[in-house]
Amino acid sequence: MKKIISLLMLASLVSLCISCSKNYELERKDAGEYGCEVWQGHFIVQDGVRIPLLFGVEDKEGARQVRIVSGSELAHWSYWHEGEVRHESLDSISFKSGLHSEFRGTRNEDKISGVYLDGVMTKVERAKFEAEKVDKQQSPFPSITNPTTIVPTGTWRLDFGTLKDLSDSRELLRYNIDRVQTFDLYRKEGSIIGKAYGAGGVQGFDGIMTENGFICSSFHHSEPFLIEGTFVDKNTFNAKITSTTDVYNVVGKRSSQTKEDVKHTGSVLSGLYRTLRAFFWE
Repeated sequence: MKKIISLLMLASLVSLCISCSKNYELERKDAGEYGCEVWQGHFIVQDGVRIPLLFGVEDKEGARQVRIVSGSELAHWSYWHEGEVRHESLDSISFKSGLHSEFRGTRNEDKISGVYLDGVMTKVERAKFEAEKVDKQQSPFPSITNPTTIVPTGTWRLDFGTLKDLSDSRELLRYNIDRVQTFDLYRKEGSIIGKAYGAGGVQGFDGIMTENGFICSSFHHSEPFLIEGTFVDKNTFNAKITSTTDVYNVVGKRSSQTKEDVKHTGSVLSGLYRTLRAFFWE
């Protein structure tokens, strides 16, 4: 009986090790998974910077639902309103994002242009946006012929230096990315996706590898972000993060990588093999 219990415990450990070895195999979400229509575009924020926007629209239970996607995460879902009288236009489009943010635009066949608004009582324009209905989701970034050979797959710690002052109640209620402490990156050929962890839950993002780093985007807690990273060496990068109102500077330090995880997993499995062998050949 003791051998059976021990074997069951060993089997559980093997399963855990295999699960850990696949930890970084993240998958980019496809807006087409949620809806029959896929819309891609971008926000136009300060200094004309463009941050990718991706969402799907589906017919469900007599209503049209919007699913806003961010890398490996579903950022938001809400309802799609078209031709609403309250927006004084038959070709108007609107949908919510979070508690008090909203997209309002005008549709011209398969294209939409408008503004992204935020505010509890009074809506304030945060950015302009444009989107177009496409047959299939595509990367919003141009492919790079010779991307860096550095493989950033693993966990990274982020250092923003001086954090944003939250004494202003408006900033306190907003999501501030400088509260993020760690994030996981996963590179697959020329693409990169990941998840950031810290204040505000899990934040998904995705993009591409560049000649000396990476560029990716994210939409989290009703805030779009563009992250442009440059490697100092294989374990360090400097990055600029642009949102609708701020520019953050951050240093990333690698805290683990898959090679270490694979080595550790192999060592554990080797030990389990020797233990199992002892059970059957003692």
